[in-house]
Amino acid sequence: MFWLVVILSLFSVVNSIRISKIENFIMIGIINDTLVNITEDQCKCEMIQANLSVLNYFQTNETCQLFNNNISRILIEFHSNSSVLFINQLSISIITIQSSNRFN
Repeated sequence: MFWLVVILSLFSVVNSIRISKIENFIMIGIINDTLVNITEDQCKCEMIQANLSVLNYFQTNETCQLFNNNISRILIEFHSNSSVLFINQLSISIITIQSSNRFN
């Protein structure tokens, strides 16, 4: 019975999508789509269904920004009460820039 559980658990891992999250930062770039009044989990589903790879999520107003796929480098900036989520790829570079006043 133990071996059956181990074998079945291997199949569930193979079909999963790993999504990374960086709290209190957002991605700077060209927005593909903006969704309002949506939960973070719903936004993740939209990202996967649209075959996109990065999103910004704003907790205060439940807004989601979806970005184009095939991104090898993302530019992030500090922004409180928000998150940048991305599907893990083989190679991705994350560059942080200094916070500006445009979001305050």
